[in-house]
Amino acid sequence: MKKLEEYLRDDALMPCCIVSDVDDTITTKGELHPCALQAMYRLREEGIPLILLSGGSSGWCEVYLRQWPVSSVISESGAWLMEKDGKGNIVYRKNSTISAEDDGKREKLLEEIDPSVLSSDQYARLSDIAVDLSKTSGADVRRIEAIASASGASYALSSIHLNIWFGDYSKSSGLRHFFPQLDIGKCAYIGDALNDEEMFSLFPLSFGVRSVEEKKECFRHLPSYFSPSCGGEGFSEIISAVVKRKNRFI
Repeated sequence: MKKLEEYLRDDALMPCCIVSDVDDTITTKGELHPCALQAMYRLREEGIPLILLSGGSSGWCEVYLRQWPVSSVISESGAWLMEKDGKGNIVYRKNSTISAEDDGKREKLLEEIDPSVLSSDQYARLSDIAVDLSKTSGADVRRIEAIASASGASYALSSIHLNIWFGDYSKSSGLRHFFPQLDIGKCAYIGDALNDEEMFSLFPLSFGVRSVEEKKECFRHLPSYFSPSCGGEGFSEIISAVVKRKNRFI
C-alpha cells in the first residue's frame, strides 16, 4: 500500500469506471461534505461512471440514486441493484441467489436479536440485518456473530455496522452478478473498512481512505494506495488524483 501521491508517479491504471463504498468513504461520520459531492460531479463531467456498492439499506441507497450523480447503486452488500430506466424511474433488481428460504431465515434471526441494537434504518432493509456498532460492546458483537454463524448466515463488519445476511453473495459476487460484463481490470475500487478487503483483493487498482492505513494491521488485503484524509475528504483527494492522471494523458 502506497501513499496517494505515488499514484501520480507510478505506471498505474487510469480507470474507466469507479466502484465505491459509501459510509465513511464518501460520507464523513454520517454526513455528505461538499468536497465529496463535488468530486462525484467531477467524475460525471469527466465521463467516468461511478457505481456505489454499499452495506447500507436499500431505502437509503435509493436516496443516493435520486440525489447524487451516480449511475447505479448496489445495496445491502450485494443484495439489490437500483438503476434508472429510460424514463428516469428507479428500478430494483434482487440478487437471484437470495431464495424465499433465505428471506424466512432472516425474519427468524431478526426475532433473536434485541431490537435496541439494530440500525435505525433496519426498517428500510429488504434482505439483511444491520447491528449498530455504536449501540453494542465488543462482547455483544461477538455474541451476535456466533448466533448468526449458528444460523448459517454470513456477516461482515463495516465502520458502523455488523451486517448479517442469508444467501450466497457478498460485495464482490454481488457486483459480478449485476455487472457480469464489467472488466474489473479496467476499474478501480474505493473503500474504508474491513468489509472492503475482498474488493481490495479483487481490483488490481484500489484506493483506501486514511482510516485503512490507520488500521492496516487488521487487514489481510490492503488497497494499492491510501489517501491523506479520512471519509469524504479522502474520497475527494482520490478522485482529484484520478482526474489529474486522466487529463495528463489527454
